[in-house]
Amino acid sequence: MRDYEALWQPISIGPVTLKNRVVVTPHALAYGRDNLMTQQSVDYYEERAKGGAGLILTEAQVVHPSSRGMMLRTLQSWPTEVIPVYERLAKAVHRHGARVFVDLSHFGAEDTNTMHLDNWRALWSASGLPSSMYGEIPRPMSHDDIAALVDGFARSARNAEVAGMDGAEIHAAHGYLLCSFLSPLTNRRTDAYGGSTENRCRLVIECARAVRDVTGPSFAVGVRLSLDEFVAGGIDPDEGERILRTLDASGLFDYFSVSGGAAASFHYTVSPMSIPGTPLVDLAVRAKSVVDKPVITANGIAELSTANGIVERGDADLVAMTRAHIADPHLVTKALTGREDEIRHCVGGNQGCFNRMAKGWSLTCTQNPSAGREAELGLGTLQPAVEPRTVVVVGGGPAGMRAAETAAQRGHRVVLLERSDRLGGQIRYAAQLPTRGRWAATVTDMERTLDKYKVDVRLGTTASVESVAAEEPDHVVVATGSSWRTDGYLAAVGNHGGIPGLEHTVALDPITAIVDSDRAGQRVLIIDDTGEYLAMGLAEKLAGEGRSVEIVSTRLTIGDNTLMNLDIAHVYPRLHAAGVVLSPQHAVFAVTPEGAVVGRIWDGAQRIVPVDSIVTVAMRDPEESLVEGLRARWPVTQIGDCVAPRRVDEAIYEGEMAGRGI
Repeated sequence: MRDYEALWQPISIGPVTLKNRVVVTPHALAYGRDNLMTQQSVDYYEERAKGGAGLILTEAQVVHPSSRGMMLRTLQSWPTEVIPVYERLAKAVHRHGARVFVDLSHFGAEDTNTMHLDNWRALWSASGLPSSMYGEIPRPMSHDDIAALVDGFARSARNAEVAGMDGAEIHAAHGYLLCSFLSPLTNRRTDAYGGSTENRCRLVIECARAVRDVTGPSFAVGVRLSLDEFVAGGIDPDEGERILRTLDASGLFDYFSVSGGAAASFHYTVSPMSIPGTPLVDLAVRAKSVVDKPVITANGIAELSTANGIVERGDADLVAMTRAHIADPHLVTKALTGREDEIRHCVGGNQGCFNRMAKGWSLTCTQNPSAGREAELGLGTLQPAVEPRTVVVVGGGPAGMRAAETAAQRGHRVVLLERSDRLGGQIRYAAQLPTRGRWAATVTDMERTLDKYKVDVRLGTTASVESVAAEEPDHVVVATGSSWRTDGYLAAVGNHGGIPGLEHTVALDPITAIVDSDRAGQRVLIIDDTGEYLAMGLAEKLAGEGRSVEIVSTRLTIGDNTLMNLDIAHVYPRLHAAGVVLSPQHAVFAVTPEGAVVGRIWDGAQRIVPVDSIVTVAMRDPEESLVEGLRARWPVTQIGDCVAPRRVDEAIYEGEMAGRGI
């Protein structure tokens, strides 16, 4: 067991003592009903407390009815109806020696005013400036509005304390309402709440003072801040320091949670796989030079060794490992009990977490399908098999690997047949693209578990009915994946027969283009019908090898499905720098000896693009040729892409459920 002594040291945040320095910061779950957290929410937080985190903060709880939030399942903290669920949450977290704070928020202009039919209203903000994300013009808050907001913070904090919660964090970051007052970009007021740093901090201080006035001395109060908004004219680190000094001088705050970004720059707040390291720690270092209260740092801290180093160096006092706890809620306990090699690692893909949150969907995790399903799939729910059986898994991609490991953990004898010389399926090719190396952790995490539970892995083995029969199985899991088509079928233009004239060029699937890029030639046209990262990553790889690359897509934006993964803001600049041509709202209608006929999908205006190859990132077909023969002899569970080609999230979930169901 590696020694993370700095990380395991207790620390006091005002009146509250934490058992260690590991924090789970606020993040949207969208499990609520009727604007309140549910038992599903409580189960989620308890699992992270059970796993060893020292401090857990709730997702945003809005303090006033004027904020219903960006999602249909916004949670409210101001009505007394929240007290019973807060009580359940506090008791659940305290059972495991952790502490829990409520996150008190108001979304301000980062909202949609007509989402809820019973709550149409003008949005509140410091000034009448629209959100760059949502574009709705809010109304500047009146002094009566401000008084109502302050009262909402007080009522909400009182509810939390009455329920047994340990503290409250005032959310004044990320472009939310209080941040709009702090930021010189969004605060254009000329009254006592605008102008100087001190004036812009006034509302945050009033809210904190109101919280202090209604809570007792054992209740902690902190604030979350964007020390740098990463937006021209907004809060920069120098202004962030001035804000910190002003807030600290009030004597109202027990700690400072230091973050960065605003709505338009959230790709800095929750950095995707494209961004390595811990990009916001430098902001915590600056905060430590300004205040002597505990400082929390966040974003991208996925490894305990990294977290320990941050605390050991004094860069921050506490470390948020939020996405790491989504991927593995038990990472602290595993490390403390010598089982660090069992940790499932966050890969930073943002598919199951931020992507879903931004759409208003319930949170889960690519690596950890038990996230949000703790009652069904959490710790202690994997029951030993009543009668151990022999299980053959055909296919060693993510679905097959997860099915094999889960079945083996339950005591079944498992044989895994994989026709290639490596496990991982298509995910291992994704890991070969620029900035995508962390996908490999998905494979290595499962490989370790397969080895631990002695799954009989046979690489280079093409399964057949006869080879499966030789194992005398009681159950067969088919996870044979899917294959990419190269005929150029495009759903948006209805060319079910594919692109005419492809014989005039080299047509490649993306996997071939990754592993044997020389076949692509010098002039490459990539057709993307998915909106996912693959086409962009492949273009970056090929352009980096000196090739001329254009991406053509019928979609409104190249890579539109990665927008909510927070990738585009980082990938687009690299593509532009590499000279990749991006042509959304276009299709390839034919290929001639002169080149590809590329046209706009709206009016058909066409141009000829000379090409050496066309890579089609479009249609996939399930590989299910063995299913009928196997079903004739054994119970069969079919999972993953061989059912219908989808994302790795579905593959791992279906593998988990298959392993549990045998």
